Amino acid sequence: MGYKIAAASSDGQQVDRHFGHADTFYITEVLDDGTYFFLEKRIVESPCQHGNHDSGIMQKMIEKIDDCKYVLCEAIGSGAAILAQRHITPLETDNMINKAIGYIILYDKRLQHAS
Repeated sequence: MGYKIAAASSDGQQVDRHFGHADTFYITEVLDDGTYFFLEKRIVESPCQHGNHDSGIMQKMIEKIDDCKYVLCEAIGSGAAILAQRHITPLETDNMINKAIGYIILYDKRLQHAS
C-alpha cells in the first residue's frame, strides 16, 4: 500500500526547516513498487512564533499533513509526540529530499518484511 511523505523545506530540494518553524511542506507519494513522485506543496501557518508555540496553530498544521505516514524536518521538539499520536513518524534530517525519501523507502520495506 502506498503512502505519503511530507518534507519541511524552503525550496523543495533540501530538508531545511524545523518542524515548528515550517510554513511549507512538499508532499511526495510513494507507490507500492517503490517509485515516487512529487504530489503537491502545502502551505501552513508556522506554530512557533519567537519561541512561543501556539497549540491551536500546531493542530491545524498537523491536520494539513495527517494523510502522510512520514514527516521529514531538520529538527522537531514537542510536535513529535503529537505526530506519533496520529501514527505519523517524524524523522530529523538535513539531507536533500530525494535522498531522504530513498532511505525511507528502504526503511519502510524492511518494516513491512519484518511484520
